[in-house]
Amino acid sequence: MSDSRLVYSTDSGSHKNDKEKSSDWQQSAGPAKMRLETNGRGGKAVTVLFNLPMNEASAKELLKTMQSSFGCGGAIKDSTLELRGDVRTKVEALFSKKNLKIVRAGG
Repeated sequence: MSDSRLVYSTDSGSHKNDKEKSSDWQQSAGPAKMRLETNGRGGKAVTVLFNLPMNEASAKELLKTMQSSFGCGGAIKDSTLELRGDVRTKVEALFSKKNLKIVRAGG
């Protein structure tokens, strides 16, 4: 058996970290939108903010501010901000204080 074919290598192929570094964050021209989601989350409510008129760095700073002032967890996923719980009224108050427009989307 003198088969010199390569069976396994870690040198080539797609790397997950390369995909994570490329950001799909896009600034929008319209108002920011907010909705409450419970589907696929085990019945737990999550407030989702999307269509935000800011870049990723500003969004991370905003998320950190909201987490500390609302006392809730949160994450950035697929160019959206997710906050644990129903904090829509608190988000509206914060956005009005910062002179940013936000509208409720969905039901």
